[in-house]
Amino acid sequence: MLDYLTILLCVRLMGGGYVTKDKKVLEVGCCYGYNLAYLESRYDFKCYGIEPSKKAVSYGNQIFKDKIIIKQGTADELTFEDNFFDVVIVGTCLCQVDRILLAKTLTEIDRVLINGGFLVINDFDTPFPCRRDNRHNTATPVFKDNYGEMFLHRPYNYSLVEKRTYDFGGSLAFPVDVQERVSTQILYKEKEMYYFFQ
Repeated sequence: MLDYLTILLCVRLMGGGYVTKDKKVLEVGCCYGYNLAYLESRYDFKCYGIEPSKKAVSYGNQIFKDKIIIKQGTADELTFEDNFFDVVIVGTCLCQVDRILLAKTLTEIDRVLINGGFLVINDFDTPFPCRRDNRHNTATPVFKDNYGEMFLHRPYNYSLVEKRTYDFGGSLAFPVDVQERVSTQILYKEKEMYYFFQ
């Protein structure tokens, strides 16, 4: 089953004609690669994933073989060249990044995305930073914030293309409870850092 992030990505980027075939896509926190497998089969993208779980990486590489490339690792040390990807998808993992590594993680994501590329962030979206216990892993807290907003300010150079807010529980209705707010944000990485006008 496709998640909301992938559906929005396909409708907005492909339907809008922003991203065409033969593009390179990275998904950070890709699990075993089910979103990437869909994008590869539907749009003929060259798909890469990074995932910290050794078990998920092994399973994804076993079932998808050579169709997509999944590597074990974390977003604070991406093993790809500068400006390598046309699209970077970050799916509900920034909320789990240790705050000491957050700045490095954002810089790495920016580094591997081309100027003129698209960044898709699907994560919690609170109007102020929140820290909560993680019910799935007591050793790692959950840090809820507006991660897309972080790329809209210097030193980054992004513009917001589209943002959809919905409930963490799956409802597409706007959640009044800030702890349950999630969004998918599509951002465009500007081609130039500075523009000159005459």
